[in-house]
Amino acid sequence: MNTLRSEQLSKRLYWAMSIVIFCLLLICIPLIVNSSQKFTQSYRTYYQLEALRDLADLANKISRERGPANMLMISSADEFKQKQEMLLEYRAKVDDQLEHTAQQLKESGFNELSQQIYTVLKPSLEYGRQQVDAYVALPYDERNAAQLDTSILAMFQVWDNSRRLLKSLVIESDVSSSKIAHFVSQILLLADLRDQAGRVVSNITAPVTFGETIPEQNRNRSLQTQYRVRYLWDLIDTVQPKEDKTPEFIKLHQDIKKYFIDQGIPLAASLIEDSLQHRPYHLTAMQISEMIGDHFAKVVDMQSYLLQYSHDVAQKEMRSNLKYLIGTIVISLISLMTAISSMVFARRHIFLPLIHARKILFDLSSSAKTDSSALQSLSKDNSDSLFAGIKKLQQMLQQRDALEFRLKNIAHSDPLTGLSNRFALDEYIRFLEQSPSQFSQTCLMIIDIDHFKQVNDQYGHIVGDEIIQLVAQCLKSNVRTSDLLVRYGGDEFLVLIENIELENALQIAEKICREIEAASIQNKAGERIQVSVSIGVAVGASSWVNLFTQADKALFGAKAKGRNAVAEA
Repeated sequence: MNTLRSEQLSKRLYWAMSIVIFCLLLICIPLIVNSSQKFTQSYRTYYQLEALRDLADLANKISRERGPANMLMISSADEFKQKQEMLLEYRAKVDDQLEHTAQQLKESGFNELSQQIYTVLKPSLEYGRQQVDAYVALPYDERNAAQLDTSILAMFQVWDNSRRLLKSLVIESDVSSSKIAHFVSQILLLADLRDQAGRVVSNITAPVTFGETIPEQNRNRSLQTQYRVRYLWDLIDTVQPKEDKTPEFIKLHQDIKKYFIDQGIPLAASLIEDSLQHRPYHLTAMQISEMIGDHFAKVVDMQSYLLQYSHDVAQKEMRSNLKYLIGTIVISLISLMTAISSMVFARRHIFLPLIHARKILFDLSSSAKTDSSALQSLSKDNSDSLFAGIKKLQQMLQQRDALEFRLKNIAHSDPLTGLSNRFALDEYIRFLEQSPSQFSQTCLMIIDIDHFKQVNDQYGHIVGDEIIQLVAQCLKSNVRTSDLLVRYGGDEFLVLIENIELENALQIAEKICREIEAASIQNKAGERIQVSVSIGVAVGASSWVNLFTQADKALFGAKAKGRNAVAEA
């Protein structure tokens, strides 16, 4: 029967272990899946942001190509070759960026946008360049402001197409992170700011080049562009989260205001004012292009900073999610291994020994000599369980404890009076000596029965025992149960009281003395026998020896008074 029960316990243990492991898997697997999804999303976001960054860089380069193109178209014959080389060199950079961006978009999964670079943007760029080249091919005396403005507008159209691609990429990007999502909008806004800043001067370049009055259409385009620049400048600051407004961002944002909006735009505004007042332009088109380029650098710096900052944030988040994924996997594996090894250890070193101990315990409890009625009641309540064996042993231990208590009580008690004996006194003194300071507030009374030997010799030992019991009873009735009463010798008693003043101790001693004096016993002959006691009282000492010595001296003092008296140390 016991073997069968042990097998059942082992099976239950295996089931419990399996359930614990299954629960751990239910916790760990969702955590791993969730962290894996976060990493995958951040990984995809990082490369989508890279593609967005490349496309924004392409749009910026296309917008910037207007600079060397405009300078070539307004250059003099002496400057023509230098400006042409600058333009061709820059066009090569734009072409390289175009190929790189198309490839990056394709690798990031934006195949349709990659195709549109070749089907929409590249033909538009080629057309714009053809317009520039056609204007440059004209002899200087055949050129006019309308032709120059048409060529400039053709390059505007190229950037408009690149912006549409950029906007489509922003819409298609799956950026779920709140830390990165706003950077996507920032990139689009900065691309707009970069282009609008370049158009401030481009819109009036043609009439200024030929010294003509700026047409209303060109003037309105330039004024609208100036307004958009200010609006975009303010919007970028509004969109940027407070925690991402680093000192560098704040400085660059302020520099755009200081160097471009407050110093660069007024240059274009002053030329518009010259045109309205029909005054000769105080700057040439080449001069205004070169001067505005210096102020325009702050816009480019801001754009470069935010592109790099967004890249760093996306990279940091991707690495953080990767660390979290690895950490989750490692912790999950450690948890599972710890749980499995702990349960194997518990089974081998705890449960199996306990099952074995149960059998031994049951065998011991079954073979033990216990009360038959107790065994019968336990057998009705799952007597073959570990707890049944424990209950049986518990009964045995209770019986042993009761016997031990009785033996200990006999060893510590005086059989005649029921008071503590000298063995109990020795244990109490050892306890007090652990903290010697307790003796300073402890009272010791030494009580001696007056002329006890004479009474004992005259009336016999039985009467003597009754007198001792009488004194013991008086002592019990006058002290607390927490105080220690000791039969120290044949006719001597000790009373130890903690935390008491001398005055109160003397009052108790006097009361004991008077009660014993008033009490009496009757012998078989009908005689009333009265006794008295002498009490020596001492309170406070540095040690037990000193306390006992003081009380003993006080007892001699009480006897010197004629007995039946109380004396203090």
